[in-house]
Amino acid sequence: MDVLRIIALSEGAAGVLVAWTWYRLPPRGNFSADWRNRASLVALVLASMALAIQFALVVVTWFRPLERIDSAGLQGGWNSFVAYLWLGSFLATGLLALCGLVLAILGKGTPRIAAGVWSFVVLGMFLVNLVFFVNSFH
Repeated sequence: MDVLRIIALSEGAAGVLVAWTWYRLPPRGNFSADWRNRASLVALVLASMALAIQFALVVVTWFRPLERIDSAGLQGGWNSFVAYLWLGSFLATGLLALCGLVLAILGKGTPRIAAGVWSFVVLGMFLVNLVFFVNSFH
C-alpha cells in the first residue's frame, strides 16, 4: 500500500469523524452569547474547512502526481494557474488549522474541545503532508 493511499484514507476517516462531531453538537447551542463562544464555533469551522481542502488536494495529487503539476506549472498559462492554486490551497490548510487552534484556545463553550482536537489533528496531517510532498521531489 502506498503512502498517498494511506494519507487519503486517514483524511477520509477524519472527515467522517468530523462530520460525526458536527452531528453531536447541540442544535441550540449558546453560540451567539459572546465572542468566545463564537470563536470556538469558528475554530471548528476552520478545522473542517482545512480538512476538506486537504482531502481534495490529496485526491488531486493521487490522480495527478506532483511532478506533473510542477512541470505543468513551468509551461505558463492555465497549467501555471492550477499549480499556483494547488500550492496556495495547500498552504491555506496549514494556516486554517493554525488559526482554528488559536481560536479554540481563546474560545469557550461546547465545541471548544472538539475544535482544539480537530485543529491539532488537521495541523498534524498538514505537517505530514508537507514532509511527504516536499520529499516527493527528491
